[in-house]
Amino acid sequence: MPFQPPGSHPNDCEDSAEQDEILLQRTVDRLVRFGQQVGVSPEEMILLLDSGISVPDLLAFLEWKGSGAS
Repeated sequence: MPFQPPGSHPNDCEDSAEQDEILLQRTVDRLVRFGQQVGVSPEEMILLLDSGISVPDLLAFLEWKGSGAS
């Protein structure tokens, strides 16, 4: 069987894309659950992101909310 470099097989890209999609979905699910635990709804997070807050700043905000600060 001839050598095939990584990524040369057509299914490699599809598998990688599927893995990325699964990882992203799990990450979003965890973010939503954490937001709900600290009192921020998914809709509020979307509004914050739409208003221009960055994802790292959203995470910092959720952490701040979770620390009991108000």
